[in-house]
Parts: sequence; C-alpha cells; structure tokens
Amino acid sequence: MRRVFSIYTLLIASITHGQENIISITQGTNIAIAISPNKEILALDLMGQLWEMPSIGGLISPLTPPTFIARNPKFSPDGKKLVYQRQMGLQWDLWLTDLDAHTHYQLTNTNHNETDPHFSANGNWVIFTSSLTGNNNIWRKNIETGQLEQLTSETGNANFPAVSERNEIAYVVENSGNWSLKLLQNSGSVELYKSKYPLSSPSWRPTGGVIIFNERPSIDESNLAMILLDTEPIRKTLTRQEDVFAFSPGWLSPDEFVYAADGGIWRRRIADTRRNAIPFFGHFSIERSSGSQNPSQRQQRKHIPDNTDHYAIQVDRLYDGVRNKYRRYMDIHVHGAYISAVAPRGTQPLPDKVIDARDYTLIPGLIDLHAHSPDISTRRAGRAWLAYGITTLRELVTNQTELADGLQRKSAWSTSTMPGPRLLLTGPTRKDLETFSIKQVSEYDAFQLYSGYPVQLIPEKINAVKEWGLPIFAEALFPNIHFGVNGIEKIGNLHKDPYSLHLSGTNKTYQDVLSILTSTRTKMIPMIVASGGFQSLANNAESWKRDSTYITLFSSSERGKWENAIENIIPINTLQTFVTKLVAAGGRIGIASNTPHVPYGLGLHAELTLLANAGLSNDQVLRFATAESAAALGLDNSIGTIEPGKLADFVVLTGNPLTRIQDTLSIEAVVKEGEWIYRKNLLYPP
Repeated sequence: MRRVFSIYTLLIASITHGQENIISITQGTNIAIAISPNKEILALDLMGQLWEMPSIGGLISPLTPPTFIARNPKFSPDGKKLVYQRQMGLQWDLWLTDLDAHTHYQLTNTNHNETDPHFSANGNWVIFTSSLTGNNNIWRKNIETGQLEQLTSETGNANFPAVSERNEIAYVVENSGNWSLKLLQNSGSVELYKSKYPLSSPSWRPTGGVIIFNERPSIDESNLAMILLDTEPIRKTLTRQEDVFAFSPGWLSPDEFVYAADGGIWRRRIADTRRNAIPFFGHFSIERSSGSQNPSQRQQRKHIPDNTDHYAIQVDRLYDGVRNKYRRYMDIHVHGAYISAVAPRGTQPLPDKVIDARDYTLIPGLIDLHAHSPDISTRRAGRAWLAYGITTLRELVTNQTELADGLQRKSAWSTSTMPGPRLLLTGPTRKDLETFSIKQVSEYDAFQLYSGYPVQLIPEKINAVKEWGLPIFAEALFPNIHFGVNGIEKIGNLHKDPYSLHLSGTNKTYQDVLSILTSTRTKMIPMIVASGGFQSLANNAESWKRDSTYITLFSSSERGKWENAIENIIPINTLQTFVTKLVAAGGRIGIASNTPHVPYGLGLHAELTLLANAGLSNDQVLRFATAESAAALGLDNSIGTIEPGKLADFVVLTGNPLTRIQDTLSIEAVVKEGEWIYRKNLLYPP
C-alpha cells in the first residue's frame, strides 16, 4: 500500500491551490470500528478513510488514501488483512488490504452493491450483503478461488452478516417494515428476535452464545441490545440515551466490547452500565477554497447593455448585505449597470432622474445556488425568477441537450428584450466525466464534483478548473473537501443512506464535519425547501398557497404538483438543527431551491423562511441569500452587496424583512444591472 498511498498523496498535493488548513479531529460522525485479533490495534473509518490506532486510543494513522470512500473495516482471523467496502460510482464494492504488503486489491466487481463484509472463521471466505438477485441477500466469496455462493434466499432484504468463531452466521432481515434477527444453520434460518423497529449490525461474543446488535426504536434513539442464546433467547437493552452508530461492535474479551456512539469510541462491560472513552485524535491538512475570481465576473462588463443612464434611488431602509442592520435614509446612485455611490440622503448632488422609494426597503438581488433546467418556457421561467427578486441563478446541466438549451437561455436573459436572471451554467454531467477535457472548461461558469467518480479528480482536470477560476460545487463532503470546493449541496439529504458520513442514524452531526466546514469556509447549501420544506409551509400556512404572484404565474395543476406532500428522507427539523449548529460554530450557508422540484422563485423565499424558523436571525438569512451566496460563486466583487462598483442588482420591498423574513415577498420592483423593472410588468398568466 505504500506505493499506492504515495501516488494518491502526490495527487492531493498536485491539485491544491488554496490556503492549507490544519484541522484537529477528536470526534467522528457515523463511524465504524474493528478490533484486531490480538486486541492491540483498532481500525476505524473516519471522513471516508480507513485509519488505525492502538486499541487503548491515541493518534490515528491512515490506511487508505482520501481520494475515495472506504467504510466498514473488518480484520481477518490472522490479523493480516482488512476487508472493507469502497464506493465506486454510485455503488459499493468490496476491497481487501494486505497489511503486511501494504497493498489494496478488489474482491468484488459487479453492477450491484456489496456491503457489510465479514471474514469466515478460517479466513478463506468473505461473507457479505449483495443485491445480485434484486433484493439483498447474504453471499460469500472465496478469496483465493473467487468462488461465489448465495447463502440466503429471503423474500425481504437480508443484511449485516456476522460470523462467529464456530462459523455461525447471524444476520438481519427487513420485510415490509418488520425486522428480525436470524441465525443461519445448515438446515436453514432460525428467527432469534423480531421487532417493529429497525435492527442492524449484529456481533458475536468471542466464546459464542451472545449476540449484540443495534435497534432504533425511534428516529432520535439508537440502542445496543443483547440476545442470550438459550432455549428461549433472552433480550436485554445495553445502552440508553446514546446515539449508537449502526455498525457492529468489536470485542476486547468475552465480557468487554468496543463500540462507536456520540461521536466517540467506547469500551463497556456487558454487566456494566458505565462506559469508558477510547480517545482518538488526528491532524489533517485540508485546502481552504481559494475564492478565485469566476470568469463570469471577469467578463461581466462585456455583457452589459449599452446604458449610460444615471439615476438615484432614495430609500428609507437599505440592507446592503454587509451590515446586520439597515442604513437609514440613503441615496443609491446608479450609472448604467453599476452602483456609483451609496450615500446618506442629501450628501451628494442628485441627477435629473430620482426614484422616490422613501417608504420602501432595498436589499441586494437574491441568488439561487442550485436549480435544474426549467420545465416551462424560457420566457416564463425568466419572468418568474425576476418576479421573485432572483437576479442570479446557478443551473446544473445534466446532459448535452440541457447545455445547449442553457446556453440559449443565458444569451436570451442577458438582453433587455427577454427578462431573466443572470444564468451560470454548471457542468460536466456524470456521463461526460470520462471524456471531459480542459477545452470544455470554458463552456461552464461552475464545476460539479459527483460522488464516487475519482476520474474527475485527475490533477490536470482540477487544475484547469481552478486556473480558469470556476467555483467548484459537490454533492458530498468527502472526498471532495480535499480539493478546495466552494459549496456542498444537500448535505445529508440526498437519499436514505446508512453509510452517510454527514449524519448518524439518528440524524446527528459531530465535530469532524462541523470543524471541516467551518475551517475551510465551505458553504453548506441545505435546500431544506426541497426536502418537504415547501409542502410543510404550504400545508401549515395558507399564505404560501395564496401568494398572488404564485397564483398568477402558475396554473392550478402546476401549483398542485408542488403542494402535494412528499415523504421526507430526513425530518425538516433535523436539517434545521444541523444548520443552526453549523452557523453557531462559525459555518457558512448558501441558499438554493432545487427548482423545478419546488416553485420557481417562491421556493427560494420558502427556504429563507425555513432558515429563519430554524432560529437564524433575519439579517443572517438575508446575508446568506446575497453576500455569502455571491462568494460561493466567486462573484463577490460584482454582486451580493449594495456597494459602489458593484452591479446594480436590487430588490425593492414594501415590507420590512429584518422584522419579518416573509416580507421578502413584498416586491414592488426588481433591478438587474441597473434596469428597473416593476414587478407588475412581469406578471402574466401561463
């Protein structure tokens, strides 16, 4: 492995351009552990890598590189190998590490998920979960011969095999919402315990006769329980009020086990209610996003309409995106597309044209950091975005057709003949990752990193993206954080994932994730609105359904599609708690809607309300939707705040959003690059 690891170390070093941060980690989110047969070494997965340390605790050392996700390690009976699951593309395969030779090699390579590996008692086989037959079942593969055998044929999903010293296999079955712990014998399977709650990760006591497993009786409770194998199995709960991570414990002796919970690693005796910490720590060098200037910013003046008009806006309340309160009684001078002065009323001579907004509030143009290609016409979409005050939009391109359409939209919206936001296109698509060339960089305004595709991390490609100045966004924190990304999207709520590195099974986050996000200044883009947030607001407050602009711009069938309740993968309040915890720790947020999964424009305002409801102050929410989102795009020198030299992007409000965040909807007019557009002129029925 020394040779493999050194190559990946050089890869990381060759694509870091920003400032390096040294981050100390003393907690982990949703980590798994394994104990070596001699009880001297503890292996763990942390931040997507495998590590080792003394079983009594201490400094952790890497076993795998940071360029791919490795999880769920298990030692071979002789302690010479580790088996683990590695994410490849959007699936999991099994890999082996020879700890003496320091080499990695692939054990399984199918189009299905192989997870939860465990060695047989003699070390010749790896027993694991696979979806080869459609649903999950337990399989085994011979390490030397490659022979593959199916061990179970459950009608539900069989997962989490655990092998005893006598080669007995315990595993978990989920079938139509019912869960059971089973024992595989030569004559078939025997049910040991059944539950209406999720079960996972059994572990055999070394001498046999006892199985410890995880049970989650509620969304915020995860316990360890024990089954004593007697004539009638006896169950006992071992832990309470702990966030026990749903991975199998290891054993120091027949009476003492080790498990991960509450961000740490603990040792505990079966007969004891107390636990003792096994401390670990590591120091990691991670690149802080360089904040390089986006080419859209460098080239912005080339796309400005020929408009040298000079006017001033007199406003009573100015939220400039810099301060946490209003500047009162201000004059904003606009020359062409730019702000030329922001001054207290009457301190600078006024031009001939003065717009009286003395009873109004002025805020910077809103920015939406994540949307997809519209499913309505370009003209309708452009009017909808602007009608809700969104002057800058980042759109994710998923195929070549969308790229061509996006380029046409971008061109159309850059003129005054078709109102629309400033459009920033993001690529490449997953399909184009293999063939993506440096020449294609200039087609995009931002770059997207996808989970499980190491081909995108080739130094030549990442360096080209950074040298061009494109902001980089990613759909997962690891391993992408190593490459200086600007934003992490939908953290924790992309899909239901028992192997999440961002949230535990009870939806909690710990110091590793929080420290990395705060230290690197990476924007977390939660998109709570797209995780059932809009439906929650619309069904609990009729004002969202009755919004007059929403009713005018969209048909009843379109509105019904957005208002229908969806199944929340993660509870809204859990995502809100994560956001407030991150912000309290010094983290930064970017704002996005994930349109068209939520209403154009209105979805972004719903996100603002959801963040305010989470406990963020209104000035924080507004700053995240303007200045911080502009910084995520690398456009903070031209948009995001109301300051001299910036583009004249404003939203004119009749309400007071620092008092009531939903007043961001009280839009009178929108100004994009100095062009004043009354909202009423954008409102046409579909």
